[in-house]
Amino acid sequence: MALAGAAHARTHIVIANPDLTFTPTHLTIYQYDVVNFRNGGGVHNVVADDRRFKCSVNCNTNNTPSALAWSANVQFTRLGTFGYFCEQHGDTMIGMRGSITVLDRVFVDGFEGETPTAP
Repeated sequence: MALAGAAHARTHIVIANPDLTFTPTHLTIYQYDVVNFRNGGGVHNVVADDRRFKCSVNCNTNNTPSALAWSANVQFTRLGTFGYFCEQHGDTMIGMRGSITVLDRVFVDGFEGETPTAP
């Protein structure tokens, strides 16, 4: 079923703003959805509280806070709530930060494909 869930994945957008906030501050998505983090102005990056991702211009080597108009995609495959922050303006506890809650699509939507019928 994981592959079926991945086939229904959506992309959501989170903007790093010049006023030192992320919009939206909290986002609820389904497992395998992608979040596109974008710099809307200012010197920012995005770092997971658990350091599973660190992105700005990309998520590999060029990931320090940047004033460029960067955009980076992160796919969420684990269930739970995950915090993130901008290294320039926050940390794991305060400042410029947000969170993403990842739900199990099957648990919320029911079975993928046809609904089972009674014998």
